[in-house]
Amino acid sequence: MPSEYELSDINVKYRHENSVNGESTAKMSNGFYITTAKAFILVFLALAIAVGVGIIVHFAGPARDVECKCTFPTTGDGSSGGETAALEQCKTWASEGNSDICSACPSQGSSATCPTVPTAPTAPTQATKTTTPPQTTPTSVATTTATPAVLDVRLPTALNPLLYTVELQPHMYTMNSEEFTFNGSVRILFHCVEDANNITLHINKLNITGSISVTHENEIEGLYNRHEFDTARQFIIIYTTKELMAGQNYTVDITSFVGPLVPDLAGLYLSSYTRGDEKIYIATSQMQPTDARKTFPCLDEPAIKSEFEVTLVRKRHMKSISNMPITNKIDRGDDWIADKFQRTPKMSTYLLAFIICDFNYTENTTENGVTYRAWARPEAIEQTPYSLKVGVEILTFFEEYFSISYPLPKQDMIAIPDFAAGAMENWGLITYRETAMLYEAGVSSEGNKQRVAVVVSHELAHQWFGNLVTPSWWDDLWLNEGFASYVEYMGVDHVHPDWKMFEQFVVEDLQDVFNFDGLISSHPVYVPVAHPDEINEIFDRISYAKGASIIRMMRFFLGDATFQHGLTRYLNSLRYGAAFHDDLWFALGNQSLAESNPISNVKEIMDTWTLQMNYPVVTIMHGSSGSITLKQHRYLQDPNATDPGKYTSPFGYKWNIPFTYTTSTEKRFDVTSNDVIMMSKDEPSIPIDNANIPAATGNNWVLGNPMQYGYYRVNYDERNWIALIEQLRSDHSVVHAINRAQIINDAWSLARSGDLGMSLALRTTEYLNNEREWIPWSAASSQLGFVGSMLERHPLYGSFTKFMQNKTSSAFEELTMNNTGASHLESYLRSTITSLACSYGIQACVDEAKQLYSQWMRNPNNNPIDPGIKSTVYCVAIAEGGIDEWEFAWNQYQTANVAAEKSRLLSALSCSKETWILSRYLDMAIDPNQIRRQDSVSVIVYISRNTIGRSLAWDFFRAKWDFLLNDYFEGISYVLSGLINNVLASFNTEFELTQLKAFVDSKDDLGSGARAFAQALEKTQSNINWMTANVPVIESWLHDQGY
Repeated sequence: MPSEYELSDINVKYRHENSVNGESTAKMSNGFYITTAKAFILVFLALAIAVGVGIIVHFAGPARDVECKCTFPTTGDGSSGGETAALEQCKTWASEGNSDICSACPSQGSSATCPTVPTAPTAPTQATKTTTPPQTTPTSVATTTATPAVLDVRLPTALNPLLYTVELQPHMYTMNSEEFTFNGSVRILFHCVEDANNITLHINKLNITGSISVTHENEIEGLYNRHEFDTARQFIIIYTTKELMAGQNYTVDITSFVGPLVPDLAGLYLSSYTRGDEKIYIATSQMQPTDARKTFPCLDEPAIKSEFEVTLVRKRHMKSISNMPITNKIDRGDDWIADKFQRTPKMSTYLLAFIICDFNYTENTTENGVTYRAWARPEAIEQTPYSLKVGVEILTFFEEYFSISYPLPKQDMIAIPDFAAGAMENWGLITYRETAMLYEAGVSSEGNKQRVAVVVSHELAHQWFGNLVTPSWWDDLWLNEGFASYVEYMGVDHVHPDWKMFEQFVVEDLQDVFNFDGLISSHPVYVPVAHPDEINEIFDRISYAKGASIIRMMRFFLGDATFQHGLTRYLNSLRYGAAFHDDLWFALGNQSLAESNPISNVKEIMDTWTLQMNYPVVTIMHGSSGSITLKQHRYLQDPNATDPGKYTSPFGYKWNIPFTYTTSTEKRFDVTSNDVIMMSKDEPSIPIDNANIPAATGNNWVLGNPMQYGYYRVNYDERNWIALIEQLRSDHSVVHAINRAQIINDAWSLARSGDLGMSLALRTTEYLNNEREWIPWSAASSQLGFVGSMLERHPLYGSFTKFMQNKTSSAFEELTMNNTGASHLESYLRSTITSLACSYGIQACVDEAKQLYSQWMRNPNNNPIDPGIKSTVYCVAIAEGGIDEWEFAWNQYQTANVAAEKSRLLSALSCSKETWILSRYLDMAIDPNQIRRQDSVSVIVYISRNTIGRSLAWDFFRAKWDFLLNDYFEGISYVLSGLINNVLASFNTEFELTQLKAFVDSKDDLGSGARAFAQALEKTQSNINWMTANVPVIESWLHDQGY
């Protein structure tokens, strides 16, 4: 097998499965064949369980425990003849990866199915070798009516691609845009690693219009026999006239194919922008995760790497860009130019990029000689210098940090007018949504500026994590996204150390994903996936933010030096190859041993964080002077939620936890790896004895998890909570800003789960009148924002509004809406306080917002509103105004040249209190002539957050669901999870739960939204429980406080 498939740190390999293509085959390998002996046993087994029995086979690859539960007819002496032999054969076949064993069991009386490695549909059988991802622990997967039929969609691996020669030619110049197409050709040089009689490629939405040939490298004779399609698995299967022999090289030539060039944001697709009254079309691409096959026939799996030679054919007035530099330009006549690009290094298909446009670029060169260009529409090229500057600096920083040079000669970045995601890390040609790359001082806010820096850093991190070393399958997506989501903070901190990026991490990622991962419908970081819908589902906060959070935790307990050197070891050992997560643990563990680090059992620790979902609460029991005792339990937002049984924990929901603490006598927050006390998952309680621990009296306190490095919450007895609250009231600066945010976030979340009384959580906000740092205010705003969303249609909302006015008024009066000369985080704080002040009706805020907007309406060419408060001002003015204010904002949206400004206006347009305006806006959201497809989800979500628009958005969502799933977002269905989670986030009544259940039950196929709907149902029930338990407490507390 090619080296990238070999996982050196585990004792298992990919399973190999051969199925026969309706033709006899004499040569057999490690696959599943119905030999005479096996057929006899199958017949015997079928007879033995004819009454109706079940078999459960839990497996996901070799070296895993397989459990077969079968019931056999017993004889008079109580024994079941043949049971042992049949069970052993079941286990053997299952452990070899033969998914067909499930279909050998009777359908009636079966106790379960085998969804982890599902039976493929009847399809052209083939003498091939199929791979599935290796796993180290069993995972139980249960299907539901909302889950699509799972197919074994993995490709055969008998042939390893060495070189693709691809040519593509978009036709988007003269005809109606609805008729735009592209044509192409592909030649693939393979090395045969196992005898086979066919070649299987991925293909989707392409028509083969030319000939197909198969040749041996040393023979002229053609080997092509016939081909057919397996559309369910998006395969084209090319049969050969004779067997392909292991150790030999072969070439497949597909001389011509045609595909639609449409604005579906997937594969090679159409984008456009306007210049005056003219619409300018461009061809661009988005391959991840499974859309390279929509561009050309290929082996479209992340681990199947190859080199690529690309030719793009364009009209003379256009420009073409791909992963590598252009080496040759050939005049094809009739105004056509063929640009041939330098051969790529070995890479995955999902990292390819093809663009034909009329854009301009700015250019710089890194210290190490890499040519760096930033491309944009000619009208927006002046907005590229900032992203170009930070890109050049961060690329060089990553080269130095990883001690591995960037391996390509150039790095392009390009802002695409229509782009579904934030950005895509295509090797050498990173594509961005305009809001994630373009920045204009005076128009864009500090938040926009940070967004650009963070996304640029994230995508550059992928050039090592994902591009150089790629996950062997999508179940380890977090090896891509988790690392990039953490390392992005390192890159931005290098460029902007004053932004305190590592403090921001706590509220932007860790506390944010805590909410998601506190659900029983969450999923492990490492999660088995097969069907493309399942793959799209896991592009979520678990893969990104939880992945980043546990990597941050690991960096802390290993120490910076071991972590850095271990990453370099990992990247060097697998460069240009593919990795399983155990490869990372192997590299870091070995590095720890090499550096005599006291913590070297990295796999043992980290498996408890990646192979089970959710996270722990560490409870500190503060007893006599000099001692505390620790216990852990699983956190669930709703402890009474029904476990769907989709995932089972191999560790009983216990974790190996790197615990640290400080006390009221020490007040030391600069903890290091030397301070770590490793809590074992196997110990029910951990005593800690230390003379510096004060007695549990008075206002003495213990605080767990300083700097919140650990991915866990901390709970205390009531006395210790009160002592921490009193410390915040008397002098909050004693506690680090991160831990002030932690105290608020932990208290409110523990109250939500019933682990802490709501009255104590409420008291953590008492000191906020004196808080002037953004990190704690961000945490408080998040928690109090949830309360507001729960109460906004409840009679108690008036009292809560008065409470919020009290908390924000002093900060608003001090900060005002004048952002002149503010630092980055001061601007963040002013934006947050202004938003809260106006949202909760502080009249000075509302009046000034209306006055500023009116001033702008009188002089549209001179916007007097500071970019940091534009979102609030626009929203308030439209909410307080009527159709004139709305139409003005809409006109500004249509003419704005800065994407960040257009995004703010889209959001503000949802703030209207007129139902007819909001209904019209919902219709506009799915009209691509009005609002770009990439922004449709955002508009619907914005309207759902408007108290008046909430029910309108829900009705619209239900009415348009089938259209959204099957038509409008086809190809980018991963955006639906965000739509579902946000539109349904505030549901908190039994009536809404009944409506939601009825809607879910009415749909046979929820596609890539299945997981999000399960989470929405759980969150709605959790919200109902929260209302029942906490509204009386909040009402009493507010009354006692005089509200």
